[in-house]
Amino acid sequence: MKYKQERLDKAYIWVNIDFDKVKHRINAVTCQIERVIQKHQVSNQTGNLGKRNN
Repeated sequence: MKYKQERLDKAYIWVNIDFDKVKHRINAVTCQIERVIQKHQVSNQTGNLGKRNN
């Protein structure tokens, strides 16, 4: 039961989040991921001819 009492001593911090900034950052990261995927797909298409580039 001691463990349960220790868990009740949590502190909660409330923060204000600017969701427009978060959305902008998510979109930026998503674009970067899409570019990496496209680049990887292109390299796979050209890499199918023979040996792999490391």
